[in-house]
Amino acid sequence: MKVLVIGAGMYVTGRDGTGPGTVLSSLAQTSKALPIEEVTVVATSPANAATVDAAAARINATIGSDLKVRYRAIARTVDDEIAALCSDARYDCAIVSVPDHLHFAYARAILRQAMHCLVVKPLTPTLAEARELERIRAENGLYGVVEFHKRWDATNLWVRRELESRTLGKLLYFTVEYSQRITIPWTTFRSWSSRTNIFQYLGVHYVDLIWFLTRCVPIRAMAVGTEGTLRRHGIDTWDSVHATVIWQNPADKADRFVSQISVNWIDPACSSAMSDQKFSVIGTRGRIQCDQKNRGLEVVHEDLGIQQINPYFSDYLPDVDGQLAFRGYGHESIDQFVRDVFDVVSRRVDAAELRGNRPTMREALVSTAVVDAVNQSLAENSSWKDMRDPV
Repeated sequence: MKVLVIGAGMYVTGRDGTGPGTVLSSLAQTSKALPIEEVTVVATSPANAATVDAAAARINATIGSDLKVRYRAIARTVDDEIAALCSDARYDCAIVSVPDHLHFAYARAILRQAMHCLVVKPLTPTLAEARELERIRAENGLYGVVEFHKRWDATNLWVRRELESRTLGKLLYFTVEYSQRITIPWTTFRSWSSRTNIFQYLGVHYVDLIWFLTRCVPIRAMAVGTEGTLRRHGIDTWDSVHATVIWQNPADKADRFVSQISVNWIDPACSSAMSDQKFSVIGTRGRIQCDQKNRGLEVVHEDLGIQQINPYFSDYLPDVDGQLAFRGYGHESIDQFVRDVFDVVSRRVDAAELRGNRPTMREALVSTAVVDAVNQSLAENSSWKDMRDPV
């Protein structure tokens, strides 16, 4: 298999001390079980070559893999560049990990080249763009998914089981609190953080999770934003966004519940974790409260201060033989995509058979509809926005 990776930032390489680099680490780990011949990483700056080379060398040395990774700088004429890449080599699939506002152009170019595709969240900022991608994917019979890794978190799977068994009775409401350190918009994503907002970039995870847990569909949304801190420092976006979404059971339109999702990215840099996240589910017979930052592992260090560690997301951990392996639900999400593509390319399974069991582009129309409605509400003085038949 040959894999094309679009983007060379934090999530791909773990640059600037932001972690192990989930995408390349996952591909390296998967290459120990599946025949991944080569990974080509492309981005717009020639300076990224050294970062990608260093990341690949570090990852291979850490987990004992032998993944061949090469870098290629491309211009911003997306369709022409992707077509040129595909004329040089035939890729089995592509992973898109670029800023939000570039997702549509790159994913469209990839799908037009008849490549199976994974896109980091959100699929796109607008529902119209997402529907266009789904149309192209369907017309070409391709496998397209979004990297909603929270679907692989065992905690969330436990909650899903409880909701499916109706343990809590009738659902009444969800509350979500999710925040990140100010270094994310201020430093890591400074070049493009003004082109997105914290709900679109991060809150979308929990929109998809609520859809995944309940299979209810969003019908109305409104949002309020707070501002000041980031704009004072030249970043034209909201400090926080607070969205209310009404959800409806498609089998019983009288059965509705409400979610309230509050997200910010102005937590102090000294916060004990990159992300502080928790949610509650309340029903007529009980409630579930889930702290997804405090996983019970805390480190106190004289140089690093207090840190809350989440080893379940993705990290290098020893296997039964003592060899370090890249593990966690962040890895499982990417690994599942590559395994699915391998099965589709090998004709072991048809892409259509995976529908309903994966975070496909069609499934992502739900979360994109909410993102679109929230963005419209923020732009229109917190007005309510209706959503009709997002899937």
